[in-house]
Amino acid sequence: MKDMVQFGLRIRQLRKQNHFTLRELGERSGVSYSFINSIENNRFSPSRDTVIALADALNRSDKDELLLLAGFAPTEEESLDISSEPGIDRIDDPEVSLFFKDFQSAPKERRDEMLRFWHFIKEQQINRMPDSEQ
Repeated sequence: MKDMVQFGLRIRQLRKQNHFTLRELGERSGVSYSFINSIENNRFSPSRDTVIALADALNRSDKDELLLLAGFAPTEEESLDISSEPGIDRIDDPEVSLFFKDFQSAPKERRDEMLRFWHFIKEQQINRMPDSEQ
């Protein structure tokens, strides 16, 4: 559902939450500050690539939310982009970190297989009796 007024307001809100000026956001995103200003004031609609660049530059932003506000459906790959998730970059276990990197770069069939395995493990954990050993 395209809502450019809400999209512009959300970009401004996120920019201010991050304490970025228009120029700083422009430098971080690669989008000109004048174009960002036009987006915030509902004068222009951004392309999908521009929305993604802004979402990547803005901390605390939900890429899917911004894509939907701008009238774009998020792709599966964008929805699975874990680098924008808070805390993922601070994983201190190298094996876990490697797992997420592998998942992110894996072909769709492998990601699907990894997700099936993950769901299987979660289901086993849910069905496990509280007093039973692992």
